[in-house]
Amino acid sequence: MDYISYSERLDCLLEAIKNSRISSPKQIAQKFNCCDKTARNLINTLRQKGYPIKYDRQTVRYFIENK
Repeated sequence: MDYISYSERLDCLLEAIKNSRISSPKQIAQKFNCCDKTARNLINTLRQKGYPIKYDRQTVRYFIENK
């Protein structure tokens, strides 16, 4: 995968998290046609870029924490 398509995936994933449309690494993997590990790596990359992404086990959703 080249940098541009990876960057587009990150942007799309970030938008989906902001709009509460993503609930699990498995759902991310299905949406982007990748494995669960790659999905978790995408989340970790966004976290490394400074986005405060958290996972709520009660609502079973990723969200961006507002400080």
